[in-house]
This record gives sequence, C-alpha cells and structure tokens, in this order.
Amino acid sequence: RPLLDDGLLLIGDAAGLAYTQSGEGIRPAVESALIAADVILHAPDASAVSLQPYGEKIAARFGNRAGEQAPGWDLPDWLKQSLASSLMRSGWFTRKVVTEKWFLHQDMPALGQAI
Repeated sequence: RPLLDDGLLLIGDAAGLAYTQSGEGIRPAVESALIAADVILHAPDASAVSLQPYGEKIAARFGNRAGEQAPGWDLPDWLKQSLASSLMRSGWFTRKVVTEKWFLHQDMPALGQAI
C-alpha cells in the first residue's frame, strides 16, 4: 500500500514499519510520526507531490517496509529452521543479535536531526 496520497500520510503499523525480526513497532511509529509532522510543517500544501519527502525520509530511515523482503534471502524452510535452532542455542547470539540488534535496535542512532 502506498505511504502517502493527497492529504494522507501513513505512519507506524499502518505504514508497515514494525520491525520484521521482532514485531516491535513503537519506535518506528513514534519516529514516522515525527517525520510526518516535519514534512507537513514544511509542505506548501497537502498534495501527494508536496508530501513526497515523507516517503523518501521513511525509506532512508527504515529501508524496506514489512513485506518488502530483500532479494536473495528466500531460503527453504528446513534450512531456516535448522539455522535458527542452532543460533538460538548460542547465548552470545541471543544477547547480541536477537536482543540488542533485532529488538532494541541499539545500533540505530536516535532520530535527532534526521528529520
């Protein structure tokens, strides 16, 4: 579904911005709302053309939205299950990757001046 149209900006879960690894969506919802507010504030009108910077800023901040999988990662289910089973037994992987990277997104800088 498109992120924007005349007089319309989708944010958060409605925009498909929840993180695919964890399903967490509070941070993307808040950040997309801040980006939307900034775009609306600076737009000369509510046309889709004037609101287009929102789509560009969302893509720059979040990359692919939910459901837009990066090409080349379509692995067979048996392989995914085997890899996941092995990785989830690792304390380092569950702490550093699952918790810190996929859930907390500690590697992602604060929104700050990105808007």
